[in-house]
Amino acid sequence: MFGIAGYRPVVTDTVGATLSTHGPNLRALVGRRLDSVLGLCFTVDGQWCSTYPLILDFGGTRLELVFDGFDQLYLSWNTIDSGVPIDTADPADPADSADQDDPDDPDDPDLALAWADPGRPELDAVLGSAVQQVAVLENDFHLDRVDGQRVQTWLLAGLELVFDNGRKLQLYNVFSETTLELDTPESDRRRREILG
Repeated sequence: MFGIAGYRPVVTDTVGATLSTHGPNLRALVGRRLDSVLGLCFTVDGQWCSTYPLILDFGGTRLELVFDGFDQLYLSWNTIDSGVPIDTADPADPADSADQDDPDDPDDPDLALAWADPGRPELDAVLGSAVQQVAVLENDFHLDRVDGQRVQTWLLAGLELVFDNGRKLQLYNVFSETTLELDTPESDRRRREILG
């Protein structure tokens, strides 16, 4: 998946499925320190590509996450070997043919992805801190239909990690991109299922 050798995430799209599949591993993060973070970055300018997995290393336990769609959370644990090069070529995609790609072109981001520190201040603020609490997040979703009826549901949004330095990191989905926020205020449009 994503050209990452050995990467086998499990997708969930509800809080219940996330808790039953990943609950014990998420609870086990409590008390562990966030030692490092890796993301797939464009080597041309070093920017993190937030549509690819983010690896949070808690003292040897690595949480690997990425989002897709409106409510799909892909989580895995210790499956990614960041020392193995990324295979970005898609043999079924004619745009990846040798005729169209120049392997010597450093400005082609499809050929220049590598694991690196994503360089995000939200992550820097919690590095070295221990997790005190983990929660799975849901967003209140409303849709006004053309027939005048209103649909309301709760969609799986992401994860929240509360650290012993008083900071709260939310990792959540915005249109298939992993978004990071620190110390987000409480909102009646978001609810938490606290794990520890």
